[in-house]
Amino acid sequence: MTNRPKIITMVQLPPPMHGAAQMNRIAINALAKDFDLHVIEMRFARTLSEVNRFSVRKIGLAVWLLLRLIRALPSAKALYICFAPNGFAYYRDCIYVLLAKLLRVPIILHLHGRGLPEMRRSKWSDLLQKTVFKGQTVILLGESLRTEIEGLDCKSAIIANCLDDSAFVGPATKQWVPHDPIRLLWLSNLFHAKGIETLLAACEILPAQGIACHLTIAGTEGDISKAELATLLEKYHMHAAATYLGPVSDPERQAVFDNSDLFIFPSHYPNEAQPLVVLEAMAANVPVITSNIATLPEFVRDGETGRLCPLQNPEQLANAIIAAIGSPEETTAIRDTAYQMCRQNFRQDRFAEKLRQLVHSIIENH
Repeated sequence: MTNRPKIITMVQLPPPMHGAAQMNRIAINALAKDFDLHVIEMRFARTLSEVNRFSVRKIGLAVWLLLRLIRALPSAKALYICFAPNGFAYYRDCIYVLLAKLLRVPIILHLHGRGLPEMRRSKWSDLLQKTVFKGQTVILLGESLRTEIEGLDCKSAIIANCLDDSAFVGPATKQWVPHDPIRLLWLSNLFHAKGIETLLAACEILPAQGIACHLTIAGTEGDISKAELATLLEKYHMHAAATYLGPVSDPERQAVFDNSDLFIFPSHYPNEAQPLVVLEAMAANVPVITSNIATLPEFVRDGETGRLCPLQNPEQLANAIIAAIGSPEETTAIRDTAYQMCRQNFRQDRFAEKLRQLVHSIIENH
């Protein structure tokens, strides 16, 4: 089709696989149905360990992408960018946005993380951020993230993340009954801030309460290596009661969910926004216990669709696990309500339609 509006998309795509990259892939597929896409892929990290790590190679790549953007912008109707809210990548993306503003191309900044307030603490950094965002449109993942753009003269839209249709396995047909030992699952890339040590400390508490557990750990090495994980398991006396699977494929992920009683995600990651893995657990009919951070309380409603715990509090996390085991009927209801809520609110077709409508409206009103 020759008359479709041309859109530049600047996004990170897998590999490496993480939540933002997964959502960017879905966004690209959604936009491609209505628009002529010019995709500029921002693959600055080749592995998870390189994420948020400065290098000369990244500077060179940033300049190369800038040149590509300069060439593409004159014929574009809009720029859609997965905007980094912190770190070196923040300043890089600011340059890209300012260039588009100079050429009067409207911009959609999709925020998959947090951190903007910390990046505007000085007079000059505040001025930079206000200049970058003024008059543009920001996509937020939830209402609780509106604090990210307080004081910025920009428009905003709430578009939550979504899951592939294949993630929804169908509603559960049996009551939730835990195994003995209870089977706990931690599925995330191995970063300290994602809460693995909080979970291990909670698991160390359980035996004193007469509860045996087995913990399955799945995910790619990040700032925790396989050797460092082994050391943590020894520290918390979990070496004989835990299994590390390493990274798992999509079919393997489903098998891991099927073999688990509870999904535990006690993240205290400062830039956490809306972790997909929590939604994946809900869609797989696994009851969720997670931390009350970012948008998580918006859809993990305590006692209704999951259980919430304070950040970095092993005792409260252990208590939540004990409560789930001690009230199987309530845990069954939580599991089933979570599945229905997830199926209704986090479908891919819903995400795609909202995103396309937003971009159409921005182009038409420009």
